[in-house]
Amino acid sequence: MKKLILMLGGAALFLSGCSNAESELNDFYDEFTGSLSEEKGLAELNEQYNELEGAKASLQEELNNAEIEEINGISEELQTNTAERLELLEEERELIAGSNEAFEDAREKAEDISNEEYKKEADSLVAAMNARFDAHKTMTDTYTEALGAEQKLFEYLGEEEITQDAVDEHLNKIAEYSEPINEASETFTAETEKINQLKGEIEQILENN
Repeated sequence: MKKLILMLGGAALFLSGCSNAESELNDFYDEFTGSLSEEKGLAELNEQYNELEGAKASLQEELNNAEIEEINGISEELQTNTAERLELLEEERELIAGSNEAFEDAREKAEDISNEEYKKEADSLVAAMNARFDAHKTMTDTYTEALGAEQKLFEYLGEEEITQDAVDEHLNKIAEYSEPINEASETFTAETEKINQLKGEIEQILENN
């Protein structure tokens, strides 16, 4: 009888250990998903930004077909458009910064996970989130510089005397930002996809236990 009791006791301890490990993982998951709630307005900001990009493209088309006396007026509209895009970019930066700050609690919870398998999942998600935050910072920082270069071009187009050489110089400067922006954007997208996959794996663990 004593042996049976010890076995049951051992089983109870084992089950208790599993429950505790799952609780630790669940605590991490809750903090992780909580940090994502800070990004709720991201889709709307992107939609507004894309609308402004579309408006910019239309204005640039007008600019290409404009008479010299019309260029100044169009350049003012383009400057306003760029300023509005910069504002949206700053709002997006603040959203992601808020998410990053909130995610600090998840980072701490990941350190507390005692089960090696669960901790590996959590650590992978933390690494992906950190890489995503870094990529977003690089992307928005570079975007900000690119928009600053655009603004200088549009301000120049508002001057009384403009030359093609000067315009080309501005355009070449703007073009320099294209590759680093694309690289950061691709990294951001890849890490986001990785996070979604890891999120699904953790949800599967929690659902199956």
